[in-house]
Amino acid sequence: MLDLNVDFNLEQNIVWLEERLNLTDVEISKIIWKVPQLLTYSISDKLNPNLDWLQDRLELSNSEASSLLKKFPNILYYSVENKMEPSLKWLQHRLLLENTSELAIIIKNMPHLLGYSIETNLEPTLNFCIEAIGDAKNATEMLKQYPRVFGSSLEKRLKPRLKEAREADMIINEDSFYRMAHFTKEQW
Repeated sequence: MLDLNVDFNLEQNIVWLEERLNLTDVEISKIIWKVPQLLTYSISDKLNPNLDWLQDRLELSNSEASSLLKKFPNILYYSVENKMEPSLKWLQHRLLLENTSELAIIIKNMPHLLGYSIETNLEPTLNFCIEAIGDAKNATEMLKQYPRVFGSSLEKRLKPRLKEAREADMIINEDSFYRMAHFTKEQW
């Protein structure tokens, strides 16, 4: 009996993903492979409300939401109150974003930001960028343009490379900081 109920729930969630997000079987398989627990969440209590909230908050169309979830399906089960809304508010405030459209562009480019800790990732990375570049406005503009910098490790990549750049008397600006964050070891 339990197996039948689980199978039914799994099937319902797959159908919901397919219909709500207009996903193909291959796309659904990739999402489930990345985040298999999506199949266990309630559509009415978790998945649908999260997707509705995200679309309303960022003014996303169904196709934009679908693209976002193909990149980072985890956001379907994140807490709106404890994770996503605080992250969006922080990004909007700290990056001096003027409107929801700017925020949506950043999240569409780097949806993983919704999963990053403000205290241990976002704030320290922003502060490090400001200190390294020497200008808060230029640092925030660089992070708006290249939000993937937030995905670079401070301890393993950014701090060591900044030290190397300074030892080489390299000028530290937005372009050189971006290269520090994204160049491979060989490119650097």
